[in-house]
Amino acid sequence: MFEKWLNDVSFLPDEIDKDLPLIYILGQNKIKILNYKKVLHYNSGEMVLLLKKQMLIIQGKQLDIEYFNEDELCIRGHIISVTYQGG
Repeated sequence: MFEKWLNDVSFLPDEIDKDLPLIYILGQNKIKILNYKKVLHYNSGEMVLLLKKQMLIIQGKQLDIEYFNEDELCIRGHIISVTYQGG
């Protein structure tokens, strides 16, 4: 019975399974992006990330990458705007 339940229940959100970007904005000082493809541009005032079908532009002040790995990126600083471009 437990084995059947375990096979039926998905512990990951559908967005992760479908390779869609998942974006968490934590106040005005931190943003986490899951399922990004590549950092295209990076400085303290703007970061541009390549997602699956579009770009994500984050503008702010004193932006810095807190941590990153192949699946997740965390940016901290004073976030002023988050914009999708393309797709």
